Amino acid sequence: MCGIVGHVGRAPLDLAPGVFALRHRGPDDEGVYRDARGETACDLAFRRLAILDLSPDGHQPMSNEDGSVQLIFNGEIYNHLVLRKELEARGHTFRSRADTEVILHGYEEWGDGVLQRLRGMFAIGLWDLKKQRLLLARDRLGIKPLFVAEENGRLLFGSEIKALLALGVSREMDARALPHYLRYLYLLPPITFFRRIRRLAPGEKLVWEKGRSEVSKYWDLAMPPQHRDEKLIVAQLREMLEEVVRDHLQSDVPLGVFLSGGLDSSTIAALMARHSKTKVRSFCMTFGEGEGLYDEREHARRVADHLGLQHTEVPVRPDVAELLPEMVRGFDEPFGNPTALLTWLLSREVRKEVTVALAGDGGDEVFLGYPRYQGARISGAYRLLPGGVRNALAHQIAPLIRESSIGRHWPRRAREFLATGALSPEEMYESWVGYFTPDETDTLIGARARGVDGVESAPHLRDLFARAPGGGLVDRASYVDLKTFLPANLLCYTDRMSMAHSLEVRVPFCDHRLVEFMSSIAADQRMSLTQSKRLLRAAMADLLPPETLARGKLGFNPPMGIWLRKQLRGLTDELLEPKRLAREGFFDPKVVADLVREQREGHRDLALHVWSLLVFQSWQTLYKPEPS
Repeated sequence: MCGIVGHVGRAPLDLAPGVFALRHRGPDDEGVYRDARGETACDLAFRRLAILDLSPDGHQPMSNEDGSVQLIFNGEIYNHLVLRKELEARGHTFRSRADTEVILHGYEEWGDGVLQRLRGMFAIGLWDLKKQRLLLARDRLGIKPLFVAEENGRLLFGSEIKALLALGVSREMDARALPHYLRYLYLLPPITFFRRIRRLAPGEKLVWEKGRSEVSKYWDLAMPPQHRDEKLIVAQLREMLEEVVRDHLQSDVPLGVFLSGGLDSSTIAALMARHSKTKVRSFCMTFGEGEGLYDEREHARRVADHLGLQHTEVPVRPDVAELLPEMVRGFDEPFGNPTALLTWLLSREVRKEVTVALAGDGGDEVFLGYPRYQGARISGAYRLLPGGVRNALAHQIAPLIRESSIGRHWPRRAREFLATGALSPEEMYESWVGYFTPDETDTLIGARARGVDGVESAPHLRDLFARAPGGGLVDRASYVDLKTFLPANLLCYTDRMSMAHSLEVRVPFCDHRLVEFMSSIAADQRMSLTQSKRLLRAAMADLLPPETLARGKLGFNPPMGIWLRKQLRGLTDELLEPKRLAREGFFDPKVVADLVREQREGHRDLALHVWSLLVFQSWQTLYKPEPS
């Protein structure tokens, strides 16, 4: 696991500031390559967190034998031993045990086609000196990040935005990002909050040649879901899970697992225990008094005892006001999912014991675990009601439902279900995963961020619904989540918050073979009206306690409603003070004041709405973006 940064252009560029900005991603080693022999100058730099091949042979940038191909790479390639054997049979000679070298020789043998052969998580920067060609690529599911900036005839790229800013890329704010952020609490590719910087999407590659760049997709889900023999599916799934987790255990340093006691993390832990040569270390986060709705320690203990794990509980007593700037610096832009705070805290403690941890990210998208999937399935029957009845439920009954502000989500879900019953399926689903509505955003955003064209430049969820390979609403919703919610939200905060502490987190459920396999199975086989993740529960029936197999989803969330009324009350008053908001010009002070009041009085579950504003305010204070 590493941090990478690079540049191509007419003249060399000193990458030292960008390398220093990424030191947290790789505390073990540093390397730089500089070349100005051709028409184009190329500079590549690297920070290393040593996981495989701890010897100096794993040093990057790494070159082929004659130095004509140079590579920097962030991630892990889990099938590198298989590819190595194939390449050796074709005459290639290896100098190290590092998976990095497989990419180099793979490029020599297959060109860009090497991307199709890689299994793992990666962000790649490869310079072909003979062709004067730069290849950038991001893994299929978006586990590893990659940002690019083009200006003044040059291209810069890096693992995090901070590296590009350190190299002098403009801080001009892209105001188009603000409506997207308020809608989803995160951004979808390609936009960022900086106008000159864009993010490469999962499964994309960028080729820069002769001063021009071209972005194209090298992977997507293509097989329409279909019904298959269920006993065969369960057997195949179990076999695939065993193989995927075994692959993810490759390491020359200690490993652990994030264990909440839910089905996903328990599955990872159980399979690790089967295949690990040493006792598995598990880590669970615990909360304080009055926050029991969020605490899963008893469930995690049960699983750890059942599997014989070496279990550690990590108590959370955060000073949230102090942690907020740390979180913002980890992302370099506003990111509104407060689970990032928990991941930051958990990663800090876990890194004291291990260098690599496995996590269950992706389980809900792959196996259909979110309550909204059941809502989507029920909506088919709900739409059989006369339009007048659905309109009455949406406009008369839904507003009467009082939402919980202390973590009970079912009232909000019931309200959202009824309120969106008259919309199209795509609009209904989009409203479920959104926060501020377009109308609310329009009244909230202040003069400084108004009058921006092209607000919908990022992929819209309804467009992704149309691109889905087939199936019903649940199948399409799962596809959309795999393209948006998973990479731009969950995998994003997992990478940034863990790497802030030099901890590598691996996510076996995001292995693209497993994703392709499960996406090819019809939704009504993956879940029922009464049970989510049916196939995963069946596949793990002999390894996990009955109570774990029967558990519903809780989610890894902080008690934000409680924190806003207690620990964060003072910070809220400071950052959202009306005169300050009026002076800064991003938000309408009266709209924000009404929002904070409504949240504090507990009429609606608006904790994440308020939190997202606090995050933005902290970001613009720290980063001081230039006006667009």
